[in-house]
Amino acid sequence: MEKSIIVSSEVNVPAIIQKYKDGSTRDYDLFVSKLTNDELDSPSLVACLQGLKECVSILDRDYETLISVILKIGWTLRETAVIQEYQAFILNLLSAHTFYLKACLRSFVRLFLPKHSIADSVSTDQKQTHDDQCLVVHGLIKSITQVVPMTATVLLPMLSNMFPYMTKDTYIQECYVKNILRITQYLPTNRKQILEIVLDRMLKLDVRSPRHEIQECENLECQEDMMDEAIFDMDDSACVIPSVVMATRPSSMEDGGPMSHKEADRLDTLMVLLFTFVQGVCYPNGNLHWEETKKLYKEILYIFDKIILSTHASCHVQFIMFYICSFRRDLCEGFIDYLWKKVQDPNTESIFRQASVSYISSIVARATYVPLSTATMCINLMCQWIHRYIENITYATSTDTLHHGPFYSICQALFYVFAFRNKEIFESRKGRKFAKKLGLQTIVTCRLNPLRVCLPTVVKTFSSVTRMHQLAFCDTIIERNSRNFLPIVSANTSCPSRLSLVNALDSFFPFDPYLLSRSRKFVLPLYREYEGNVLEEDDSDNESQEDDFLPEVQSTTERPESWKNTDPMDYGVSPGFKKVLSN
Repeated sequence: MEKSIIVSSEVNVPAIIQKYKDGSTRDYDLFVSKLTNDELDSPSLVACLQGLKECVSILDRDYETLISVILKIGWTLRETAVIQEYQAFILNLLSAHTFYLKACLRSFVRLFLPKHSIADSVSTDQKQTHDDQCLVVHGLIKSITQVVPMTATVLLPMLSNMFPYMTKDTYIQECYVKNILRITQYLPTNRKQILEIVLDRMLKLDVRSPRHEIQECENLECQEDMMDEAIFDMDDSACVIPSVVMATRPSSMEDGGPMSHKEADRLDTLMVLLFTFVQGVCYPNGNLHWEETKKLYKEILYIFDKIILSTHASCHVQFIMFYICSFRRDLCEGFIDYLWKKVQDPNTESIFRQASVSYISSIVARATYVPLSTATMCINLMCQWIHRYIENITYATSTDTLHHGPFYSICQALFYVFAFRNKEIFESRKGRKFAKKLGLQTIVTCRLNPLRVCLPTVVKTFSSVTRMHQLAFCDTIIERNSRNFLPIVSANTSCPSRLSLVNALDSFFPFDPYLLSRSRKFVLPLYREYEGNVLEEDDSDNESQEDDFLPEVQSTTERPESWKNTDPMDYGVSPGFKKVLSN
């Protein structure tokens, strides 16, 4: 009878492999079965790995089963000797047989995902253990990149494909993103691709977290908490609780706690990781590293141009540009210049030109780090462009957002920025002289009638500011527009009964107030709230006189009464696009 080569804990691995190659599988099957045993002691495992390392050159595709078993071994939490031997074997294996690279990397990336989620009450010790395990995995992947040059080519698509689905628990999403961002430390040339993977998945969460849903969830939770307290409150003051709730910002948004909206809570956690990553790259020792900052800025700008600018209904992911532009004035002015070139380029699609100018107006109005000189420069550039556009219109026309969309968007951006920064402008030494040279009266009275198309709140605020300083008189035009605000038939619709209003500039202000509770600490110190008052006129008489046959059209960004904006210049965020007047 043939004597087995496996004797107690001593294993003659080369002999086992050779016998399997010769056609005898008994000892090979016993050896594989031994490796699948989770209770295999560390000395035996070290001996097996050392034996495999000796015959690594003959471990071709016929031994895929053996390699798959080895990859499933829980090696990261073993003794140092096991970890070192395991890493040495993997490096030797991949040096000899690169066709195992994909399987190995998939096994290691899978370790970035924790076995338990936050729903399972993960303890602090468990989190630390998983983090230590991931650091060991990163050490091995780093060594593989030095041995196999094609590692990045295989790894990057894998990182995207293995990204946990957006409905997975917050803790799982956090662990995965934190670890793939760590990969940028030893694959710096692939940082742009890794950031693109992360931002693309965050955008999917962002568009599933509309502003109105976040506000409704947070307000509802706040109301429920306060009503629960009121059950035991026998005072007469309990009856005023609902009204207090309506006027109070939800506590979770103030104290940085978890958010009620599930997708928003996941996005909030990932935004903290991303902000922290950007801060760590740009301020490695507490001081700005300018060269690294410029490099990271260019990478994020590339991603912004590729996926963020073209995404409809994102509310928060674009704040990564808002944040990095605060590090130095050159970055902010470079971002504005990049956007303005898009606005001016007639070869750029109209919808991208409109989105670009909305980003300009929003960052100039909202960012506290944008100086007055930059704001006045932007206002002046927009005014010059508008005047040239008006002069070049050679045919009579009415308000038509389909053909003049960029013009109306730039007008709205001008009104918005001027309303936000007017106090600083008129407090400056030459502010009034600057404002008078803008020719605002010519803009508001031109044939294209921008006051009819721009958002009503922007128009009313701009009108009150210009009337106060006698720069333009918009009230007569606004009143006439309100009387003539009739529905129009879409030019390319097949159904003549489908009507739409001419007001098509629906909330293109991407840096409206930031709602995520934990990550808002990075944004608030840089953020400007509107300091003026929006004058609202009583339109009750006008409403009573409206034709009952006109269709009722409601703005797509109208918000519930329970969270009407505390910031009067908060219009809702929609940096992406809707094709108005289309099917």
